[in-house]
Amino acid sequence: MSQPHNNTLTNIASCDATTPIKDAALVVEGGGQRGIFTAGILDSWLANNFNPFSLLIGTSAGAQNLSSYMTKQSGHAKRSIMQLSKHPAFFDMKRPLSGRNTVDLDWYFDKVNDPEYQLNMNCAQAQLKNRQLLFSATTINGFCPVFLEPTTENWLTMLKASSALPYLYKKGVAIGDGHYVDGGVALPIPIQEAYHRGAKKIIVLRTVPAHQNTRTPWAHKLKSWVCSSQRCPKVLDIITGHENAYSDAVDFIHTPPTDTQIIEIAPPQPLASRILGSSDEALAADYKMGYEMGAKFLASHHAELFR
Repeated sequence: MSQPHNNTLTNIASCDATTPIKDAALVVEGGGQRGIFTAGILDSWLANNFNPFSLLIGTSAGAQNLSSYMTKQSGHAKRSIMQLSKHPAFFDMKRPLSGRNTVDLDWYFDKVNDPEYQLNMNCAQAQLKNRQLLFSATTINGFCPVFLEPTTENWLTMLKASSALPYLYKKGVAIGDGHYVDGGVALPIPIQEAYHRGAKKIIVLRTVPAHQNTRTPWAHKLKSWVCSSQRCPKVLDIITGHENAYSDAVDFIHTPPTDTQIIEIAPPQPLASRILGSSDEALAADYKMGYEMGAKFLASHHAELFR
């Protein structure tokens, strides 16, 4: 697969990297098109040159949002969600009848090479000089969590691996000797990983309300799409593991270790957008909400912890 090229989109902010705080981390949940809410938060932060994080970890759509954040391309994630993820070529429930993938990630990531969707790798290199960026993924054999560290050469491949929903993208993504699928399968909110890597000040961006801790939209939508008499037991096992991990992460967020401060930014009620198949109106409303909540955070006293 070809990789992103350098480009000069007019909406790219200065690529000069700010100095991060050593023990500050940003953890970003996935959620398909619901990631438009996260895109709004991060765009508001880009507008204020706010990136104090030495460690950033994203899952699936969260990894895609962090890519735009790290390349400082305001509006990039929003455009990708509202245009690419809504294109008929990307998602079609009828394709499995002819042996093809329900979600065509090959088409999606090929489109990312078009000029209007390219990631700015010059900015990425500048940001990564004093930061670590990780994409979570899941092994297709055993469904174990792994953390991929992208470089300018393999960025899209690792991003694709973090985003490949099992069954909907059947083969997974090959990296080295392994095959990987969506990071949300094994670790939907990799908050504990940030802590284990030394983070003591952690912001976590979610795409579901803070009180929602087990019945995640991702898992039950997967069940409705792929569960059949042959597949159902395995799908249910995946969902059970996913929801246990989700519940553990939410417990960690709400009762962190005494030496750690976690700030959670989540929508106050379920978003109007869905994992896939959202209307333009729903996506625009959720982006606006995210942008406003991101700006509100910067205006609050909590942001001072990261300055």
